[in-house]
Amino acid sequence: MQLKKRRRGNVRKSLARISAGLLAAALPPLAGQAAAQSYYDDASGTRNNNFGPGFTYSQLDAALLVYQEAGGRVGAIEPTANLSMHAADGRQLSIGGVADSVSGATPNGAVPSNLPQNFVTPIKAQGSSASVTSASGGSTIIKLPPTPGQLATAALGRQYTVPANTLPMDKGFHDHRAALNGAWAQPLGGITEIGVGAGYSRESDYQSITANTHLSQNFNANNTTMSLSLNSEFDSSFPFGGIPTPLSVMNAQWKTQSTRDKTQLGFVLGLTQVMTRSWLTQFNYAFDQQSGYQNDPYRIVSVVDPASGVPTQSLYENRPQSRQSNSFYWDNKLDLGPTVTDLSLRYFTDSWGIKSVTADLAERLNLGSAFYVEPSARYYHQSAANFFHSYLVGGQALPAYATSDSRLGSFTGTTFGAKLGWIVSKRSEFYVKGEYYAQSGNSHPAGAIGQLKQQDLFPKTSAAIAFIGYSWDFH
Repeated sequence: MQLKKRRRGNVRKSLARISAGLLAAALPPLAGQAAAQSYYDDASGTRNNNFGPGFTYSQLDAALLVYQEAGGRVGAIEPTANLSMHAADGRQLSIGGVADSVSGATPNGAVPSNLPQNFVTPIKAQGSSASVTSASGGSTIIKLPPTPGQLATAALGRQYTVPANTLPMDKGFHDHRAALNGAWAQPLGGITEIGVGAGYSRESDYQSITANTHLSQNFNANNTTMSLSLNSEFDSSFPFGGIPTPLSVMNAQWKTQSTRDKTQLGFVLGLTQVMTRSWLTQFNYAFDQQSGYQNDPYRIVSVVDPASGVPTQSLYENRPQSRQSNSFYWDNKLDLGPTVTDLSLRYFTDSWGIKSVTADLAERLNLGSAFYVEPSARYYHQSAANFFHSYLVGGQALPAYATSDSRLGSFTGTTFGAKLGWIVSKRSEFYVKGEYYAQSGNSHPAGAIGQLKQQDLFPKTSAAIAFIGYSWDFH
């Protein structure tokens, strides 16, 4: 999976779910666990009200994620922190923050060629406050002719050249993100738990506002839990250079439209069941409806000569403005004595024609009383969106929708990793985790034209991911 300069309100999701950016619903705590916590600070029975009436203990979780793709491609650093406060009656308050720093070479969507290729992007508009200090990422600054009806004088653009037989990548990619989130949950009347949450994320070219509410109800002597979550997300995309016209020729001129919005609404319906003293299982069904601007404003699709296969044009991609998705998730936690097994399966399908399956396995093994190790493995496979094209052919009518984004193509991804944890005390834990991700797709599709037969149209991708984290319960 390549991280690209597109809607990086999703960067953290991508980093956290390297195998395909898929979000498996997290197994919720059994209702009543918060109430089971001691309402007293210690054996003396002293009541603790440090965070308001009845808040008996708090938990601080901090972590750092480092992600690096092979070959000098995209790298990311992401620190996170979350503070949750718990009361004896089940009330919970949590606040968290995250920061992302992402940079590196990222594919722009064009196919490789046996000839060098030039690409141009906007860098400064007439009258813009954007500044140009120097060429970066192997690119050069170029002067653009005036745009009829828009600019009376020349503007500036950025041009970069890709050598022959090389996957076109933009080395000037970089961005930062900051996000905050908060949530509140508590029992209410005959409902075991009801809660609300909200979040805000901001980048240089993207903004995301989220809101959610959930409720859960216990049955069967607290061995069965039904839950329902309602989720909403409101996003604004304002890419550097403006919103390009779909399927128009890539250019360095500043676009007139600067912002487009997207709305996402959905729900998750869940059932958690204690099967035996050593087996907990959960089923989730999730539905999402997205509408609005779905394009990656930086991604292009090559138009190639019908005989030679040499790229002749680069067009901005276009995706449908609506998308519906359904997913089914089954998770099992098994206490098998010396080990604890976590096995989950997920099936996903959407209106764009993508179907995917995910299998996730983790095994926790205690190494004495203070340490544990947790190896894990994940398998992911998806089919391509029905408007995915490695390239378009010159002389043929343009389709209504087209993208070359490999994340919407058919591919298989595998992740292997291991976590080593150190239980420092009854209230604190330290861990480190490493993962290796590998992705492969159809590198040589049938029917490739001319020189494209010798090109790798879906290069394999690999990445190394490292985590370090600390958790502390305090009174």
